[in-house]
Amino acid sequence: MGRKSSKAKEKKQKRLEERAAMDAVCAKVDAANRLGDPLEAFPVFKKYDRNGTQMKKVMLTVFKHNHGAYQFFREALQFEIDDSSPSMSGCCGEDCSYEILSRRTKFGDSHHSHVGGHCGGCCH
Repeated sequence: MGRKSSKAKEKKQKRLEERAAMDAVCAKVDAANRLGDPLEAFPVFKKYDRNGTQMKKVMLTVFKHNHGAYQFFREALQFEIDDSSPSMSGCCGEDCSYEILSRRTKFGDSHHSHVGGHCGGCCH
C-alpha cells in the first residue's frame, strides 16, 4: 500500500500546477501594489486636457438586453434616449437591439431641442 496510484499523482500534479499559477498571479498583484504611481510609465495620461473643446453632449450606445447597464445609465447617471437612437428616429423601431443614450454637459443648453428638424449648426 506504499505506492501512490496514478490518479493520486495526477491530482497532486494538478494541485501543484494550480498553486504555481496562483503564486505567479499573486506575485504580479504584489508587484503592482508596490508601485508608487502606476501611471508613471505613461506620462501622456498624467494630465487630461480637453484641448479647448466645450462638448455639449455625451453619447453612448447600450444594448437593450443588458438591463443592468441600461438601468445604470438611465437612472444613476441620468442619461436619456437620444433623438438619434433607432427607437426615436423610427428607422428600426423595436427591432433594434440597442439604444443611443445621451446627456448634456455644462456647456450644453438643456432647454435647446431639435424639434422640427436640425438647428442649422448651432450645436455642432
